[in-house]
Amino acid sequence: MGLFLSMSGVVGGDEDEVASALRKYASTHAGTMEAEDLKTDDNGCLVLSESVGGATVLYPGDFLGWDDVSQYLSKELDKPTFSFHIHDGDLWMYVLFEDGQVVDQFNPLPDYWEELEDEERLTWSGNARAIAERVPGLVLEQISNYLVPWSDEILESTTQPRAYPADQYGYGNEWQLVDFMSKLGLDYPVDDRGEPHGTTYRFLCESR
Repeated sequence: MGLFLSMSGVVGGDEDEVASALRKYASTHAGTMEAEDLKTDDNGCLVLSESVGGATVLYPGDFLGWDDVSQYLSKELDKPTFSFHIHDGDLWMYVLFEDGQVVDQFNPLPDYWEELEDEERLTWSGNARAIAERVPGLVLEQISNYLVPWSDEILESTTQPRAYPADQYGYGNEWQLVDFMSKLGLDYPVDDRGEPHGTTYRFLCESR
């Protein structure tokens, strides 16, 4: 089985306000959230970190409500919030919420689950301008190269060309998400050894 990963990225958010909002969300979904020293593979481990661009939330591996809680955070905190997802090691994707509404979304393999009509496929193309308008200091040229569909040629390439020269990961690699997040000023809160470098919480919450 490939990698499954889900996160929220709250633009301009700080750790304390995001933690408070997450506790409120959990309490209204028959759940709890308590600070605890945990490893990422511990049951219910949520990692919350703060960086120059805002706050990042890494959810427990069995939590399925990342879109729902990201939507909630965007409204509760009145801040643009990304819902990030890596699916089975095959792709990375995001949905960007503002005031509870979807304002942009991207999936490099929009037909991954089923073949879409052209109009719906286009909705997953990503909009660098929409992001740049909501992330202070960001210009669209810093991220536009990420918003590229992964063709068969890209997926079959052994070189994995990169969107930008300084990137660590290339097209066709699900970890390209980390390079994208870095441009947004958002932290991926786990180090190269798999250790969390933010505050850890036991987050037990019903999800869809």
